[in-house]
Amino acid sequence: MTQNRPKISIISIIYDVAAFLPRAIESMLSQTYKELEIILVVGEKEGRDTGDLSICRKYAEQDPRIKLIVTPAKGTGDARNHGLDAVTGDYIGFVDGDDWAEPEMFEKLYVNLKEHNARISVCGKYSEYEDRSEADPAGPVREMDIEEAFDMILRGNGFFFHCWDKLFEASIFEGLRFPDDRYLEDRYVIDKALARACEDPEAPKGMKGIVYDTEPLYHYRVRGNSLSRVKDMAEYNTDADTEFCEFACAAAPGLKNIADSFLLYDHLTCIQNYLLYFKGKPSDTERMQGRYKEHMEFVKDIGPELKDNPEISKSLKIKRLLALYAPALLTFITARHVKQIANDKKFQ
Repeated sequence: MTQNRPKISIISIIYDVAAFLPRAIESMLSQTYKELEIILVVGEKEGRDTGDLSICRKYAEQDPRIKLIVTPAKGTGDARNHGLDAVTGDYIGFVDGDDWAEPEMFEKLYVNLKEHNARISVCGKYSEYEDRSEADPAGPVREMDIEEAFDMILRGNGFFFHCWDKLFEASIFEGLRFPDDRYLEDRYVIDKALARACEDPEAPKGMKGIVYDTEPLYHYRVRGNSLSRVKDMAEYNTDADTEFCEFACAAAPGLKNIADSFLLYDHLTCIQNYLLYFKGKPSDTERMQGRYKEHMEFVKDIGPELKDNPEISKSLKIKRLLALYAPALLTFITARHVKQIANDKKFQ
């Protein structure tokens, strides 16, 4: 290893991704930044051999930088925490077992972090579909404080809650762990990590804490059968986003208008899913109807704030009125929209 170069610990959570795993591991091993600790966290389910472990063992035998952890499969949050507990590096990055990184990803993230006196460095991504690859839009390198970062997340015009497009100072995760009992574990942690990056009392004057370079360096595989494609995800999104918006508005009260717009979209999406898809078993009926009432209450209660909130679009206002007063029409419009999307994909 090059002397005086800090070590980067890369955490890779792995479960049932044997078809994609060699590319993920090889992309980490081929990084131009060589001072790495590669932590492979393999989740195992009793009685099921996914093939992941044998692949990881083969690579671990070939490269001493690999640290292999085998743990019962209890979800992504639990797996990330096992990885964090094993970290010995000065910086922490993530590459999930079904994705891959460009060879210069961690080199560039580290250089940007040092050049901009930041504690978190963020890059752009490629979204990898079965039939195409889509790069994030290009833009200038930006130094960001916490309000700018949260505003970007809420508007969806840059990086998001993910941890795999970021390089963190390891100290940011001291005492900070992912929830192991919820989906979308990233969303419950990244807000706090970003805030910590901007709260360093010893930071140089004028330092903002976060640097964002839109150059796509990470390949995120969009899998049709992944958790993010199930209809329940709208409910998980809303739960996580509600907590995020509370945290964001406490840190930067000026974000309230955009946060309300963000949450209104979430709640309306859940209402549309309920109207269109819910054909639950009798045992699910009470739970789902309870959630539906919660969403409708939010949509109703936000009414007095609509006039003074320029962030809420006309289309959201119309959709809100349909949800409250014409749910059958909203169901028809939603079904037609979903059908059109399906037809567009069919003929692509």
